[in-house]
Amino acid sequence: MNPRLRPVLLLAVLTAAAAASAAEPVVDVNVIVDVTEAGRKLTRPTPAQPAYYAPLIGGFHEEGDTVAGDKRPAQNFVLHEFAKALAAQGYLVAGAGTPVPTVLLVFHWGSMNPNIAESGDPDDPDQNFLNEKRMVALVAGQTLNNLNPFSERQEAMLAARTNRYYAMVTAYDFAAAKQHKKIALWRAKMSLPSAGVELADVVPVLIDSGATWFGRETLRPVRVTQPLGHPGSVNLREMKVEEYIEPAPPPPQKPAQP
Repeated sequence: MNPRLRPVLLLAVLTAAAAASAAEPVVDVNVIVDVTEAGRKLTRPTPAQPAYYAPLIGGFHEEGDTVAGDKRPAQNFVLHEFAKALAAQGYLVAGAGTPVPTVLLVFHWGSMNPNIAESGDPDDPDQNFLNEKRMVALVAGQTLNNLNPFSERQEAMLAARTNRYYAMVTAYDFAAAKQHKKIALWRAKMSLPSAGVELADVVPVLIDSGATWFGRETLRPVRVTQPLGHPGSVNLREMKVEEYIEPAPPPPQKPAQP
């Protein structure tokens, strides 16, 4: 390599490294939407032809082994994120001057962690997965029979044994609810591993990841990769390698006269 080009190439490498370090971290969100027979008969709304809903706040819930220090997001913040995502899909909040709601939407969010207890018998080291059904329902819903019995099902079962944050919205028929009848239409569940993140920070990511699937049945878990946060970015101009001319060495000094 021409030694005169080394400083320029070194600068290019350092600049590229700085850009890579500024890249946004990403998370993988697991999305599951279960749709009932009644829900399959509905036409999904659009922003041009919206459906109006009545909201019901299920609120924040923790399940399974608790983890100290979890930061709980503000309720209004979570509901605002739900409302934005739903409006983009054609679901609008009913109110004065709007058509009568056709859907009742119930919102839940929080953490769900596996609750695994040792058997206590040294001759029987098997574990008791006390909330296995709930954890599997969170990550796989009603899709287990659709999954490859090896790789896909194993992946789902592994996800079920991971501490997770979640956001959930359940749709019911509003007219039936007014008559104290419960007719479920669909349920969307978005979750991700909670290690290294705070629920308050990932709520928008969870809800946004599932938005396009609201009311659409997933035949198997859907993985949505989303950027987490908005760190500063580095904008680079086009890099050009130009010849670098090293300065000539200074002339040798004459020895001082005695």
